[in-house]
Amino acid sequence: MKNLIILSSILFGQLSFAQYQKIYKYDEYNKGWAMVKTSSGTFGFIDKQKKLVVQPIYSKIDKFGVLDSNFALVKTISDGYGLIDKSGKEILPAIYSKIEKFDAVKKDLALVKSRTNHYGFVDRTGKEVIPATYTLEEIKAKFQ
Repeated sequence: MKNLIILSSILFGQLSFAQYQKIYKYDEYNKGWAMVKTSSGTFGFIDKQKKLVVQPIYSKIDKFGVLDSNFALVKTISDGYGLIDKSGKEILPAIYSKIEKFDAVKKDLALVKSRTNHYGFVDRTGKEVIPATYTLEEIKAKFQ
C-alpha cells in the first residue's frame, strides 16, 4: 500500500508537471521560481519543488522591478493589469488598463488608469488611495 501511495505521488507529480507547455529558467523572475506557460498560453510560476506559486492565469507577467523592485506587473487575458508581490500574492487586482511606475508622478504611489479612462493612485500595499475618478489633466494638476 505504501508503495502504491509513493507511485501515485510520483505519477501525479509528473502529470501536473506535464501540464505546462514550457518551463522557463529558474531564478530569472524571482529567486527559486520558474515561469511556466500552459498549452492555452497563460503564465504563472512554480518553485524548485515544482509546487505552484502563482496560478497560470495571466497572459503576461513582467519581471520584478519594472514598476517597483517588490512587484511584478501582470496582465490577464481580458487585458486587465495588476500587481503580484514576491511571495506570489496578488496585491493589486488586475482591473486597470494601465499602471505606471511607483514614484514616477507622486512619491510612494503609482498612477493607475481605469478601464473607463479615469486616473487615480495606488500605494505599495495595493490600496487605491486616490480613486480612479479623475481625468489625466485633473489628477496631474491636483496631486503633483
